Amino acid sequence: MKKVLFLICMVCGISAVNAQGFKAGFGVGYLTEIDGVGVSADLIYEFDEKWGIGNTNTFSTAEFNGSDRINWFAIDLNARYKVYKELYVLAGGEYLSQSLKTKNLFGGFQIGDATFKDSSFGANVGAGYKIHLVSNVNLFGEIKYTTLSLDRGVENSGYIHARVGLLFDF
Repeated sequence: MKKVLFLICMVCGISAVNAQGFKAGFGVGYLTEIDGVGVSADLIYEFDEKWGIGNTNTFSTAEFNGSDRINWFAIDLNARYKVYKELYVLAGGEYLSQSLKTKNLFGGFQIGDATFKDSSFGANVGAGYKIHLVSNVNLFGEIKYTTLSLDRGVENSGYIHARVGLLFDF
């Protein structure tokens, strides 16, 4: 009998934890800094009805000047707070790794490629809204502003990332 009661308590406890629990998803968005589209993967853990923490990994690539290509990989870690119903605000940090591949031209002929890599840290703030679609599937929209700590004297060190995607409850 004690084992059965213990098992019932464990199942109820795990169910209560999963009521807030983990969410995973993916999205697609627009990044103003590189004027390109990126794809992202999300992992979110909600501590209670209001507070959560989220990780977003974004990959984007863009081509400019006809032959140059930039690749971005950004990792965000954000605290999330539900303001009203499913409207939430977020704030946190970002690590950005970027690589620029450019073609070296001499007299109109390509003589090789050059690749430049850089990384930086930043802070972001934003807001989003989640719409419940079916039992464990949610649609979300999110917009955030990220400011980056760049030490190379670049004029614009911030960008806006607007995205939409799907979240799955576990």
